[in-house]
Amino acid sequence: MTAKKSKSGRMTTTLDLSTCEKLDHLQPIPKSRSSSITSIESEDGMMSTVLKPPPRRDFDDLMAFEGFIRDETWDNDFDYCHAHLTYYPPFILKEVHNNLDKIKPTMNKNSRKFKRNLQHHIKKHLMHDMETCSGFKMDFNKVGMVETPTKVKWRFEDMGDHGFSKEEEDMYGRHWKLELEVTCNNENPLVEVDYKATPIM
Repeated sequence: MTAKKSKSGRMTTTLDLSTCEKLDHLQPIPKSRSSSITSIESEDGMMSTVLKPPPRRDFDDLMAFEGFIRDETWDNDFDYCHAHLTYYPPFILKEVHNNLDKIKPTMNKNSRKFKRNLQHHIKKHLMHDMETCSGFKMDFNKVGMVETPTKVKWRFEDMGDHGFSKEEEDMYGRHWKLELEVTCNNENPLVEVDYKATPIM
């Protein structure tokens, strides 16, 4: 990752996707994960082991978000992370020439063009780049869309094997699911992305 000054004068970071390494083989679960396991008592008095939800990290820069996904793979925590991104999608920044003062009031979820461009960005760029940064296969399926007068939220999920054999996943106890939510609103072109990787116990 390198820092450079954008046309608007703001410092931004660039992530070289070509340097992201592929995760060829799984490894044992990190020992530090044991501190996230807790026991709870059910109504019938039985104790069960539960993994606390991963702590959420917030980002306002797409490259930092993608860098976090890459770093979680390097740290062997790719199956236990939660990242939230709030950002202006690249197609908006391109249209306004990185000058946020030029954002039009119609650039929001009420615009068919905006929603079409956002869906293209999600499928062709965001998901692709997340997969590259993670180093493993992501195969998101759309599981729902909720539209209200103020928001549109798309939900995606990946319950697959992420490119690893069942035997390898079983050997290390590394079964996990991915959840991705993308939300836009009716006031501005800011987009929220919520990404979770959680182990399947």
